[in-house]
Amino acid sequence: MKAKDVLEVWTGWDSPDIFEIRETTPKRKIISRHFMCGAELIKSPFGERELKRFGSFGKKADGTWKHYIEIVAD
Repeated sequence: MKAKDVLEVWTGWDSPDIFEIRETTPKRKIISRHFMCGAELIKSPFGERELKRFGSFGKKADGTWKHYIEIVAD
């Protein structure tokens, strides 16, 4: 499943959610991290990448929901 597919089936992600995109090796070592909103993620090259893991950190004190998406490294 592609990262953008998760956002297309899950409603309510569009604002003000922030996604941490983690690009990892097969042994789950983090290569890079990027932060963006859902609309940016769907349009970015990361949206086309294969999803390894998806989760949420929950709602923060400022009202923003924080999530993470782990993707397969190229």
